[in-house]
Amino acid sequence: MILPLPENFDLNEIFIIFSTVLSWALMFILPRRLPAATIIIIWTFNVFLALLADITLSVKPFELYFTIDHKKHELFDVLLHFVTYPTLSYFVVNFYQYKKPKGLKYLFYIIFWAGVAISLEWISVKFHVFTYTGWKLYLSYFTYLFVFTATLWLANFVEKKG
Repeated sequence: MILPLPENFDLNEIFIIFSTVLSWALMFILPRRLPAATIIIIWTFNVFLALLADITLSVKPFELYFTIDHKKHELFDVLLHFVTYPTLSYFVVNFYQYKKPKGLKYLFYIIFWAGVAISLEWISVKFHVFTYTGWKLYLSYFTYLFVFTATLWLANFVEKKG
């Protein structure tokens, strides 16, 4: 099945392209502290989480939000899920490897990155990348706390086994 192109090429598609180019440029400019295997595993894990959220929360009976312009998936949904969204978790894990904060510093690290994520999501909502039909932005904050904690745990697990 070939995914359709957007019905209207507007601000949300431009925002996704800009975000993708910027985040990927930063990934290649900033020092990488992760082995390729760890990157692939955390990337895949975060794609899975994004798809799981969409499969459960954006369809009936919940229909709490939809992405891009409508409830049907299109090419830019794939770009968003597989290419753009996982970059934030990459940065969370990559910067974590720099000092590996412990205790309260670890907690503040997670809180900080959840704040970054919620800020980016708020901007995304303003550009109509997400349209909430029941979802609330504060729920995303709690979700990011969980996602980043789980992603860091997975990265640490992979590093110990590798």
